Amino acid sequence: MPSQYSQSWARGFSPLFSGPHSDQNVRVSDAERQAVADRLAEHFGDGRLDQSEFDERVGRAMNAKTRADLSGLFDDLPETGAPAVTDCPRRRRGRGHPALLLVLLFVLALTVGHAVFWAAVPLLWLGLLVAAVLLVTRAVGHTRASHDR
Repeated sequence: MPSQYSQSWARGFSPLFSGPHSDQNVRVSDAERQAVADRLAEHFGDGRLDQSEFDERVGRAMNAKTRADLSGLFDDLPETGAPAVTDCPRRRRGRGHPALLLVLLFVLALTVGHAVFWAAVPLLWLGLLVAAVLLVTRAVGHTRASHDR
């Protein structure tokens, strides 16, 4: 059974590094080194490590030959999977992207304009027809009146 010390560097990190095969003398693979570096980058991104600590720990991880070389990298860091405490409020629902709202309003305006245009065009032709009939009937009425005199 592995000791607690042999698993301390991987505490909360990955099930790959615990269990019956987590012997300190087992060589680590490139994928394991990269996984440790990625997890350290998460801690760096969360502000738990400063630049020099991050560089030093990633250097140790990338140069590690065995799991013993990786011990202590996570001793002073919280376990992974623990929810990070944030002071940022949650984003309210219903607040989308302003650009998307502008595009939606533009499409709506085009649709309404299109509908109004096609509703008004037949009325426009009807109005022109009525005006033409009125002009013709007045013109005919004026010519008859002048002939009757």
